[in-house]
Amino acid sequence: MKRSRTLPPVRVVLRVLIFCCICVGALWGGGADAATNAKGTFHLVGIGPGDVDLLTTRALTVIRQADVVFCARKNQEMLKPLVNFDGKEVLTDYRLLFRFYGKRCEEIPEGERTVNGTSCEAYHRKQTEFVALVRTAIGAGKRVVVLSSGDPTLYGPDVWCLRALSDLNPVVVPGISAFNAANAALQARLGEVILTAPFQREGRTDTIEALAGHQRATLVVFMPRDMKALFARLAKVYAPDTPAAIVCSAGMAGAQKVVSGTVAGFAADQGGIDSRLAMVYVGGALAEAGGAAGGKGSPEGKGKFYLVGMGPGDSDLASLRALSVIEKADLIFAGDQIVKRFESQLAGKKVLTGYHRLFPFHGKACADVKAAEATRERMSCEEYHRKQAEFASLARAAMARGKTVAMLDSGDPMVYGPCAWTLSELSDVNTEVVPGLSCFNAANAAVRAGVTEGKNSHSVILASGWSVEEMAAHQTAMVLFTMRTDFKHFIEKLSHHYAPETPVAIVASAGYADKEAVTHSTLGTVLFQAGEKRLPFEYMLYVGDFLENSVGRISSRKGNQ
Repeated sequence: MKRSRTLPPVRVVLRVLIFCCICVGALWGGGADAATNAKGTFHLVGIGPGDVDLLTTRALTVIRQADVVFCARKNQEMLKPLVNFDGKEVLTDYRLLFRFYGKRCEEIPEGERTVNGTSCEAYHRKQTEFVALVRTAIGAGKRVVVLSSGDPTLYGPDVWCLRALSDLNPVVVPGISAFNAANAALQARLGEVILTAPFQREGRTDTIEALAGHQRATLVVFMPRDMKALFARLAKVYAPDTPAAIVCSAGMAGAQKVVSGTVAGFAADQGGIDSRLAMVYVGGALAEAGGAAGGKGSPEGKGKFYLVGMGPGDSDLASLRALSVIEKADLIFAGDQIVKRFESQLAGKKVLTGYHRLFPFHGKACADVKAAEATRERMSCEEYHRKQAEFASLARAAMARGKTVAMLDSGDPMVYGPCAWTLSELSDVNTEVVPGLSCFNAANAAVRAGVTEGKNSHSVILASGWSVEEMAAHQTAMVLFTMRTDFKHFIEKLSHHYAPETPVAIVASAGYADKEAVTHSTLGTVLFQAGEKRLPFEYMLYVGDFLENSVGRISSRKGNQ
């Protein structure tokens, strides 16, 4: 039977939100009160892709409390409805300074020392100038922020400054990536994901050609640049009828566009798609994507269903867009933990619990379920089917009366999300996915390193317990969603492909301000270091040489010198 709870009156919400903002400001505004701390703070802030409502409330709080803001002019204009910039020092001339950082100009081939009309030496001068400005401001007790579009740790042009300012204990505020926004636009359950870019460099083990071919994985290409050349490469390694999609302007209301097809079809014609704000997806999971259908199904004037990513960890990692859906929703489905995290925002709303993790056996005949598979779940196949049907009946009944229905999911609902099944269950009605910050994005911020900034690779694989060894063969950066998989299993499988000295990191409770923790180690020593202590359910495992640039690891090395 369903459990219905009506939460406290709406009039409580404003008071609670004001109190939360004060608390969040104390935690994430830097704690740089001159009365208690002579030094200022430095934050690299992910502001999300697309529209301003994809900003998290944590990011908004940090920006509002900043004294010095480094940002693009367009981002300042976008934020003006939410942020009062009066009294803040805004610096707009220090963008895209990552090129040549950490490299000696004289060691770079002469024909490669100039990019966009700017020489390597000029980039170095500008980087030095930026670092000096930040250090001076922090020395004066000021709160300094750099605003970076999307997730700054995923192909972010500003992640270099974490290394340059590692001694200042920089903080990364995670941001929703263009990847998360494009996932929401596609409405496809992706499974394992390979995030890459169309680089072609000698000695790389993570080229598109090398990474292609995994039946259960989805290849996601950032910065496709030359679409014709990209699909010519894809056509050589994928079957002609492999599903593909191009997502343009992800996260931008009114401009966002999803074009679906096949590898062969796009290889023949990209239809004049602008590659500058596009991402390319390839893989079998796209066969069931619902995003290209747009506002499908529901008759005029009828209700709508939202699958809403609420982020991991603390409630301030939810986006403004997610909170706006809660505000307008008439009926909300949510798990007990989400109800607890967002108690104030859900005040006065009709909230049904008990329908959150119902994906097992969805769309599968119970007669085909093997005994070993059935014993892993808390209910029988038949019980899951009854609860799934019950959810669909309740949602449809509400939408038939013109109501807005929302299912609140943790993290990014399209990457290992337990509620993504609801999209196929309600495929005939008007549905929309609100992108959420993934535990991947939050853990990236905790690690404080560019996950695509390895020595020998610029890709990252998101994998799980049942695919770890297959994906580890590429020896690129990996992020493992551990879920209920035994920790020793991961280390044993990874050890078949990575050297013992390969850096690893365990991120526990990513996104929780009071208990988030990062443990650095190597593949050969991590089991000894972890000992017999039990890891929390909410932990992720990172592996790859990009971790050499993690702020925590850099600080540890300096401390041992």
